[in-house]
Amino acid sequence: MDFMTMMQTRKSIRSYEDKPVSREDLLKIVEVGRLTPSACNSQPWKFIVVDEPEAKAKVYDALQCSDGHSGCTWGNQVPAFIILVEEEAKVKPAVIAHYHDSQRFAQGDIGAACMNMCHMAMELGLSTCIVGMNEQKKMEDNLGIPEGKTVRLTLAVGYGIDVNPGFVKQRKPLEEVVSFNQW
Repeated sequence: MDFMTMMQTRKSIRSYEDKPVSREDLLKIVEVGRLTPSACNSQPWKFIVVDEPEAKAKVYDALQCSDGHSGCTWGNQVPAFIILVEEEAKVKPAVIAHYHDSQRFAQGDIGAACMNMCHMAMELGLSTCIVGMNEQKKMEDNLGIPEGKTVRLTLAVGYGIDVNPGFVKQRKPLEEVVSFNQW
């Protein structure tokens, strides 16, 4: 599948077959995340692959927030998760001097890595859904993540069941989101 077709057809899937994802495929997905470019080559991430039942239950628990919201009500059926944790970005001194913040680009870098992992999963015949909401303290307690290491995203990975096969991707028209040479 060419890249444009992939972008036109990729969608978030929230229903999965009861079929495990091989560690080989999970490592291919993470490898693509690892290879993603980052600001100053800072690579401000750590990826936690979760594929064992007890650990998956802990992730599902951490996706249920204490305020009653959930980042993933369907997470108890996900074959594997990849947790994207923000690490300290080691950027050039000029970046820190200018922005007064070494983490200025970290979230964007992590988002890029996550999207690249989605594309790799799709190439492997797998489906994904990016989950942004979680209970940070539960993630720390349940997965042994050190305090202060922020979980930015959780990627659900598995063999998707497309419950909406006629879905057509809706996007703003190109002319509404692009301009040349000025606003």
